[in-house]
Amino acid sequence: MKQGLFTAVSVYGLALALSGPANAAGFEYSTTYQPNLGQIGVTAALHDRVNGSGFGIAVFDTLADYTHVDLAGKTNSYLPYSGSYTTLPFHGTHVSGIAAAAENGLGIVGVAPGASLYNYAVFDDNGWVAFDYGKRALDSVRTLNGSGARIVSVNMSYGPSAKGDIFITGELALFKQYKDDFVIVRSAGNDGSNAAYESYTGTASKDLSNLLIVGSVDTNNKISSFSTKPGTACISARKTCTASERVANFFIVAPGSNIVSDYPGQMLASASGTSMAAPHVAGAVALIADDAQSRNTLLTPTQIASIIKKSATDLGARGVDAVYGWGLLNVGAALAPVGGTTIVTTPTVKPAPVQATPKRKAAKSGKSRFSRKNVSDRSMLSGLVVFDEFGRPFEANTAALTESTSPSLSQRGIDVLGLVSQQKTVDFDDGETAVLAWNAAGADGEVTTAMNMVSGGTEISIGIGSPHLFLAAIPSSNRAGEPQRFSQIMFSSLGEAGEIFDDAMSVGFGTTLTDRLSANVFAVTESALETETAGLALTEPQAGTGSKADFAAIGLSYRVAENWSVGGSYALLRERGSVAGMVSDGALSLGEEALTQFQGVNLTGKIDGTWSLAAFYTRATIDSSRTQASLFDPADGWRGDHYGFMLDAKNALRENSLLRFSLTKPLQITSGTMSVRVPVGRELDGTVNYERRETAFDGSAMPLEAGVTWLAETGYGTIGFSLDLVDTNVNGAGEHAFSAGAGFALEF
Repeated sequence: MKQGLFTAVSVYGLALALSGPANAAGFEYSTTYQPNLGQIGVTAALHDRVNGSGFGIAVFDTLADYTHVDLAGKTNSYLPYSGSYTTLPFHGTHVSGIAAAAENGLGIVGVAPGASLYNYAVFDDNGWVAFDYGKRALDSVRTLNGSGARIVSVNMSYGPSAKGDIFITGELALFKQYKDDFVIVRSAGNDGSNAAYESYTGTASKDLSNLLIVGSVDTNNKISSFSTKPGTACISARKTCTASERVANFFIVAPGSNIVSDYPGQMLASASGTSMAAPHVAGAVALIADDAQSRNTLLTPTQIASIIKKSATDLGARGVDAVYGWGLLNVGAALAPVGGTTIVTTPTVKPAPVQATPKRKAAKSGKSRFSRKNVSDRSMLSGLVVFDEFGRPFEANTAALTESTSPSLSQRGIDVLGLVSQQKTVDFDDGETAVLAWNAAGADGEVTTAMNMVSGGTEISIGIGSPHLFLAAIPSSNRAGEPQRFSQIMFSSLGEAGEIFDDAMSVGFGTTLTDRLSANVFAVTESALETETAGLALTEPQAGTGSKADFAAIGLSYRVAENWSVGGSYALLRERGSVAGMVSDGALSLGEEALTQFQGVNLTGKIDGTWSLAAFYTRATIDSSRTQASLFDPADGWRGDHYGFMLDAKNALRENSLLRFSLTKPLQITSGTMSVRVPVGRELDGTVNYERRETAFDGSAMPLEAGVTWLAETGYGTIGFSLDLVDTNVNGAGEHAFSAGAGFALEF
């Protein structure tokens, strides 16, 4: 019952059982005696890396046995209030051991064994003595911090004796004054009920953002029968409130059933209660602060409390619930990135504002990747760090960022098989003018529509859909089904960039200028790219974005002999959101906009009435514009080449059939310098440390694509098959892949 300042206050310990002398062997990290540590992710290996050293934990409790072997030399005791202190009740000793018992090979080990302990006796032999709500003790902690103590958490394993009551009336108004000083950890209570309404005139989610209320779970992560639960109670001026002002938004659970810890007189004892759960959290605060310091990051009490809540293991109903609050304390997750990671490109890093509302967000995973293909220095991004929501740096998984890209099979052969479903809408050829129009569904089910017209020495072709289908030769006696050699050669010169145009508008035009000279034009435009494309820098396009590109080529050819011509070509590829077909956005962007120029030569002709040949060579120069949000410098005069041949046989195996062999070296960047500034850490003031690195492209790599396609029109329909082989480097240990496909369409 509460009576003004003379409130009945109790420590929250329950059953107690002595466990033997403190020097019993094998208790530290023992799965038998200390399963509570493993339950929250604390291991010996974790303590080898971070143990809370350099930070302090204040324990507001009964007087602790500072001579205990697990507490001696690291515990400072304070008696800020008058009282009788002739005995050493177990409670303060037990709670202190859970939080920070030394790792000394004796007894047990605490959650933060390297942390210092500051024991404030707010209970004497007769009970509660801190009738100022603990203000004198809290002020003392603040003063010690001003002198360099670095106390980061205050553990309060006590509370009012009234059912469901967690705080003394007026206590929360006092806590508000220390929001920027330390994390306040309060045990929830042991009456097994739901929390009672806590009257507070301010905005708890803002004023008390450093407060954590701790309930208890058993070894099976089930709420302990004795533990107070948050329910739907509010900390506000009214008994109804938003989710951010509910007790549940401050609530977390930790092991509190049958916890073995230190007992006065060099003993160990097992005890249960939310009093035992709370110091697990107080110790975790010291570990998080220690880990952040090792990363040159200073965290505020609010940030640490938020990290603990957001990294908790969700228990019970999904999200922040009325039984477990945010869930079970998870130290391992708290020391890992929380709230997703970001590759920083700015001079400084600042943590995101802490959310007041208890909304769980799915962790964001960076989609940026950097392919090692054709890059000579494969450790270019080694040591790169990413930053979590709280500005903490973590070394990125560069194996994932820089994994060698597996070869993406050429879609040419597979797409061409869509022609087996071809439906001719116009098929006209009177010897002077020929028109062929058709629809066909590709492997993805998307329909491509095409129209070719030949009249005299002029040819016009228009297609909507897959350029691979549009540019395929039709096994037909109609002259408009002949291969569009210039368009085929120019489109193949795009290499990976050709995959941008998976659903595009294509236009081809050719005409004779003299009896030997002819001119050709080919253009294709794509509105948006919705799927990822392998390449040097890659991010997943966000909704409403993607790569956009336009390609245009012109060429002149000169007939050097009957049915044989040599030609030259010039082309421009303009991309927005990609570079040479490599989708490029965000921190690993190679440029916001890229311009690639192609100069090429080709040889085309007919060997006889069946066989025809096209051989070609194209040289490309790639430049891109700068983006301020990228670590990479833009492409500057990168050069690459592309060459190969196509050999076609018309009606070789049967009438109205087409057999094609192709062997090409896809467009590959072979010269130029790639420059990147790699974030490798940060300073305490948030300044990001960068290292500048450069590498050249591997000009010795030799990629190769080979393919065979056969299509035939029969009286029963169209049949076809394709084989494709891709090798990323036939000169060395290149990755390779093989695909085979067959298709048919019956006509009735």
